[in-house]
Amino acid sequence: MNREAPVTAEMQSFMLQILDTITEGVLALDATHAITYANRAACYLLGYGADELITQNLHTCLQARRRDGSPYPAAESPFAWLARGGAFCFIEDVFWHKDGHALDVELTANPLPAQGGAIVIFRDIAERKGSQAALLKAFQDLDALNLRLDKAHGQLLQNEKLASVGQLAAGMAHEINNPIGFVSSNLSSLEKHVHALLRLIEHYEALEQDGSIPAERLAPLALLKQSIDYAYLRDDVQDLLSESRQGVERVRKIVKSLKDFSREGNEYQWSEIDLHHCLESTLDVLSREFSGRCELQRDYGDIPGVFCLASEINQVLMSVLLNAAQAIADRGRITLRTKRDGEFVVIEIQDTGCGIAADNMPHIFDPFFTTRPVGAGSGLGLSVAYGTVQRHGGDIKIDSAPGAGTTVRIILPIKPRHPPHTGEGAP
Repeated sequence: MNREAPVTAEMQSFMLQILDTITEGVLALDATHAITYANRAACYLLGYGADELITQNLHTCLQARRRDGSPYPAAESPFAWLARGGAFCFIEDVFWHKDGHALDVELTANPLPAQGGAIVIFRDIAERKGSQAALLKAFQDLDALNLRLDKAHGQLLQNEKLASVGQLAAGMAHEINNPIGFVSSNLSSLEKHVHALLRLIEHYEALEQDGSIPAERLAPLALLKQSIDYAYLRDDVQDLLSESRQGVERVRKIVKSLKDFSREGNEYQWSEIDLHHCLESTLDVLSREFSGRCELQRDYGDIPGVFCLASEINQVLMSVLLNAAQAIADRGRITLRTKRDGEFVVIEIQDTGCGIAADNMPHIFDPFFTTRPVGAGSGLGLSVAYGTVQRHGGDIKIDSAPGAGTTVRIILPIKPRHPPHTGEGAP
């Protein structure tokens, strides 16, 4: 039979020297979890001398409290598993240093059935946890940066789209102005010619009545007048001319609104503008969205001019008014109110549309968020509008409830304290 060689004092001393060279803390426990041995690393990590640890109950001395300071019942400690003959590896827990600070440790424990105790090996993982926390924060910062980049990218895309719309509107206004000019001129000339011809016909009618024209010549004239419904034509031609002139004036007004809205050549010119004029220009541009569905009510207050970038504020008004129109399914009302509130001007746009669900309210200014079907909206309108108003030193507030409509309040400073330097003309 093979018999184990007895452990000599020299061998025991050698083994203790080896344990003292290990960088992890090593603790030996008896059956009651009293500490019977602590190597040099354990003493260093815990701040105790070996003689202070020997005979101390591990849980009472090192684990009586959780990290938050609350009591740590022994039955909930991983060391309770040792009492049932179990072992565990690489469990993260906390030991308490002699000076009172919590020490994050990684534990490995194995029972020693023959001796009725256990060996516990632990290492300080504070640096590792700090690195993990720093890495997690770096990831969170990166996510936040990505969100800001996505938002900025979305705003740039929307601004480019709106700039393109502005350029298109300006180009259309320029192109439409030319034909409208000669159509208007021709209508004026035609109106004069028609009136001259009607005066000539009146003279012929006077000759008819005083008998200057022989009766045999009047009969064919009477038949011709009857066949062409002369009385109706005489009145209708003047109505047609009047309606045509009104139509041309309407087109002129729309063209002017397009030019005012696009602010061609003044995209970056800060100036004092009339917000009522901006509202009316935007309403003219969106007239087709309101036609036949939305009743417009105006309650304009006495407000001063606002120093801002007119092209950007026009885009904000367009986004909000377009949302209001699209929120009304069949027929409804949009009310526009303006007032002065101290050093600010408030534009209130209220609709009687479908309203916004409570779950969606926290996300209404998020980039790309939309409640419309896929392809029906980019989800950038309110996000860009909010960013634009904030850059002007203002704010947007929204009150809404499903079925109760929506009220959007655009708050703009009359004179921003620090207007952004966005280009030539910015103060």
